Amino acid sequence: MNTAREYGVRVVSILVFLLITNFIFADILNNNPQYEDGCKPYREGWQVNIGEEIKQYDELPEYIAMGGVEEITLERTVQGEDTVGFFAFQQQVYVYLDGEEIMRFAPDENVNSKTPGNGWQFIQLTPADAGRTLSIHIVQCYKNSLVSIPVLYHGTKIGIILHYLKSKALLFFISLIGVMIGLFLLLIYGIAGKSLQLNKGLPWLALFAIFIGTWSAIEANIYSFFFQKLLLISWLSYICLKMSVAPFLQFVNITFHNGNSKLLKVLTALSCVEFWVSGMLQFTGVMDYPDTVLVTHGILGIASVYIMVTAIPKLLSGRRDWETIADRKVTYIVHSIFIVVVAVTSLMDLYGYYFTNNPDVALYSRFGYFGYVVAVTVASLMDFINLIAMGKQAALIKKEASIDAMTKLRNRSEFEKDIDKLSAKNSRNMGIVMCDLNNLKTFNDVYGHDMGDYYIIVGSEVIQDVFGPWGKVYRVGGDEFCGIVKGLTEQAFYEEQEKMEKRMKALHVLGYDLNMEVSSGYAVFDQRQDKHLRDTMKRADALMYQRKKQLKES
Repeated sequence: MNTAREYGVRVVSILVFLLITNFIFADILNNNPQYEDGCKPYREGWQVNIGEEIKQYDELPEYIAMGGVEEITLERTVQGEDTVGFFAFQQQVYVYLDGEEIMRFAPDENVNSKTPGNGWQFIQLTPADAGRTLSIHIVQCYKNSLVSIPVLYHGTKIGIILHYLKSKALLFFISLIGVMIGLFLLLIYGIAGKSLQLNKGLPWLALFAIFIGTWSAIEANIYSFFFQKLLLISWLSYICLKMSVAPFLQFVNITFHNGNSKLLKVLTALSCVEFWVSGMLQFTGVMDYPDTVLVTHGILGIASVYIMVTAIPKLLSGRRDWETIADRKVTYIVHSIFIVVVAVTSLMDLYGYYFTNNPDVALYSRFGYFGYVVAVTVASLMDFINLIAMGKQAALIKKEASIDAMTKLRNRSEFEKDIDKLSAKNSRNMGIVMCDLNNLKTFNDVYGHDMGDYYIIVGSEVIQDVFGPWGKVYRVGGDEFCGIVKGLTEQAFYEEQEKMEKRMKALHVLGYDLNMEVSSGYAVFDQRQDKHLRDTMKRADALMYQRKKQLKES
């Protein structure tokens, strides 16, 4: 439990560090003069051509119906602007000054893709460009019912970048935290999974957190400021989304269905096939990832419905028959609640992706996935700690059931279990020591049962001290003790016997005329005359009574 708590403290420390870093980063941006003066909305003066229809940019809504048109053109007269910036999502961009192309954002001819990727585009202008006509031609790469009009900014490039970073910093850090949680879970399971008997679904949750967190971080669209291979990163986003499906389904199946859900198994296999097929279609140029992502969303949708149908009714009914997941009850409850959050936020983003062409596909769902990963991780940790506590309690109960309450030695029940485990083959070099306290009845009659109990306790301690190092000592009767020992020769036994008898005789209690004495006998397992250690025990018992007779006659 201490190990689990230590790991939990480390995870929380990292999360706190990342959140503090995020707030510091946001404060730096807020106090940067380039952020205040270097980025301003740029809506006035633009004319938008949609097919043969001409509109004013500042009159347009955020999303417009294309009506089958795949290209729109934004035009205006340059008035000495410094830099114009906007984000292109699943679009090809061609920029002209007075009809002369000055910039293009399009896929290379040798690349099998309709889109060049997603990224920020900056048009660098100079005072000499004043009065010239700036035209931005935007070609939609994929058909959508509604298409977003790019939000235009002007100012300085660094100012526009800082403005965007501030708006997306929290989203990016939340995604990064999700990845960090996944890496920690994977590390914990790899280091201590078996020794701590952690949930076998934990590494799948870790992989899900890593993939979905990476996807969410990419969808924050900060990467285009720092990397040039925008198409590869766009592909990586789809790959991470597709790779997150199977681990999520595996985690749910193993953790909450003990790996027995046939539907989740089928969906997991289907997601793996879809991942490889969509990859081959993309790299051969047959279909792009955006054309096949509908299948990915469909698998997740079916799985989400199934999970809610199987989980939510159980919670609402108030049932308490958690036998199949008794050690993961808190995790199951949290999972059932947060899967609804994930489903709702995902539906919101899917609407934005398919109907409004929103460039941040993880705008809402990253919070749902992040909340799910954090909540389920914490719940799993709580279940694990509870499981450890129950395990310790069960072990204590088991131990108490095998211990004699008075002497704290192993009891008769434990002796019967242990001696039955030893076959003739495993009894080689094994021996039985039998001990019996003399005159116990006299102690009880003359001095009372309290003194008789004291006699038994003291005698057991002496016997344990002498023969305990050789094996296990049991209290098998009122004043009878037995030791299952190994490697004790007869000569060594006689030396230990003499030592034990001297210690017993040396015991005195002030005010009592006591004569504490113990008789003992020993026999080594012999295949010629013993079929089992119980036969050896009988021979040792007979030798003990011989010794008892000798002590009485002396």
